[in-house]
Amino acid sequence: MATAEEQHERLSKRVALAVFSSDAISSTAYATEEILIALILAGTLALTYSIWAAALVAFLLVIVAISYRQTVYAYPSGGGSYIVASENLGVLPGLIAAASLLVDYVMTVAVSVASGVAAITSAFPGLFGWRIAICVVLIVLVAVVNLRGVRESGAIFALPTYAFVFLCGGLIVVGGIRWVMGDLHPVPAVPVEGVIPMGLWLFLRAFSGGCSAMTGTEAISNGVPVFKKPESRNAATTLMVMAGILGFLFIGTTVLAHVLDIIPKDDDTVMSQIARSVYGSGGFLYYALQISTMGILVLASNTSFNGLPRLAAVMAEHGHLPRQFMNRGDRLAFSNGIIGLAIAAIALIFIFKASVHKMIPLYAVGVFTGFTLSQTGMVQHWRTLRDPGWKRRAFLNGLGASMTAVVAVVIVTTKFVHGAWIVVIAIPVIVLFSSSVRRHYDKVAGMLEPADESQLERLGVLAQSEPRTTVVLFVSQVNELTARSLSFARALAPTDVHAVTIKGDDKRLHRLEDSWATMGTAVELKVIESPYRELVRPAVEYVRSLRPGPDHVVTVIIPEFVVEHWWEAALHNQNAFRLKGALLLVPWVVVLSVPFHIGSGGMNTPAALPKGTPPRA
Repeated sequence: MATAEEQHERLSKRVALAVFSSDAISSTAYATEEILIALILAGTLALTYSIWAAALVAFLLVIVAISYRQTVYAYPSGGGSYIVASENLGVLPGLIAAASLLVDYVMTVAVSVASGVAAITSAFPGLFGWRIAICVVLIVLVAVVNLRGVRESGAIFALPTYAFVFLCGGLIVVGGIRWVMGDLHPVPAVPVEGVIPMGLWLFLRAFSGGCSAMTGTEAISNGVPVFKKPESRNAATTLMVMAGILGFLFIGTTVLAHVLDIIPKDDDTVMSQIARSVYGSGGFLYYALQISTMGILVLASNTSFNGLPRLAAVMAEHGHLPRQFMNRGDRLAFSNGIIGLAIAAIALIFIFKASVHKMIPLYAVGVFTGFTLSQTGMVQHWRTLRDPGWKRRAFLNGLGASMTAVVAVVIVTTKFVHGAWIVVIAIPVIVLFSSSVRRHYDKVAGMLEPADESQLERLGVLAQSEPRTTVVLFVSQVNELTARSLSFARALAPTDVHAVTIKGDDKRLHRLEDSWATMGTAVELKVIESPYRELVRPAVEYVRSLRPGPDHVVTVIIPEFVVEHWWEAALHNQNAFRLKGALLLVPWVVVLSVPFHIGSGGMNTPAALPKGTPPRA
């Protein structure tokens, strides 16, 4: 695609809901289960507190959604935590927010895909032993689809999102009707004895697990520029629709789990147990829901494949990540970010053996840190702007910041020993890395970019000067490539050319010296000893010995073959490549390659030879 076609890649609200909301909506499949897993530690009777934990999560969702709706209008160019925190709180808070988001995006892919595979292995237990392989295949497939571009990936993944919303929503409606009619009965189960007493600490732990339902809420505010015009209004509408759907599905699922007395199991998800009770075990709707659950959970990773590459591109533009993350592929996607995300997520799948419960503690720490910094930045934004109604907006963002800060602290403290400590370490490491990247770019810019007119005038004088140079030509055999390289060398420095070969096999050296003498050139062939059969080290040492003064440059000419097919490179030694790499580390050396294209005639064609010279066999 041409760059100008980017406008046609923008998304409608219908498609954008599938692209940016799948992460949040899909969390319905495991958020309730995380609440129950925490509460079951106090025994079966403690599961009644799941309703209160879910209600508190839903209230927090409303506050955060309203807060981010304001962010969408305030930052129509994309108001993610990184941008908002950087502009209003400073560079360090911005980097902390960015690092939190990067961790969250990677965790989203790993957790969502693993949870999706858990849904399908609940329906088909024979696949349980293949769950890691299935996760890897699905991550690769999602990455490949995203490399095709935003609009195409949205169109492909819209169906699973709406299928899940329809089937899960139907599950809640049908289950609610059957419950009201007295036709829905609890699932028979053996009561579980508590191993710890029920208290505030355990309730907070259950609440923090349920907060995983809110991951992905920020995605829409990150991707405002991807929406069709008017961008902000379309993004705000999509955000509120997403929050409404998520709240309904999450509360409905939790209520049904409470009504049915569902107890979490290792080999059967809570959603699967509810579906068996409502739709019937082995029926069409049961399997359709499990398959759509897997579909939307895998699709939830698509939110990260849209969010992380864009965040990485913005950070790279600001000099906090390598510039390669700014590069766009053939389909206008940020390909390097997509590929890097896929590799990181696959690594997590292997490390945690595709266990959702083991990865969840790492999941919500980053996202709520980002929530807090973003909303705090918005408070400062309104205080600086002070337009009509700014106090009301600042109050809403301040309330959101306060609540998400409390949740972040709760998640870290309740889940620190269960794996959250990894994120607590990872975020500072990413911040330090980003800072070091920025320092490197600042250092390079300071050395290369002229600061004033006097430096520009000095550069003009330097551009018109004639540098003194010594030319070194490395020779391995005598052929037309060698002759043309020597001719090029003498044009650069008519009186200061060094033809050099590294001594290896004696027979080869004698043949080379005889051919060189027969060629009749005025340049002497210098033989460098190599006691340990090395090539690069003696060559570099010889080049270093040729610099007579600080204003002198040594130009090294390296003849090399260019193969016709990529696989043919393995048939040739890579001496030229290794030598160039070593010489590039010497500040005052200029390396020039003279290529010989194999297969296309190279230089050795009858038309290239002097008139009257017969072509060689």
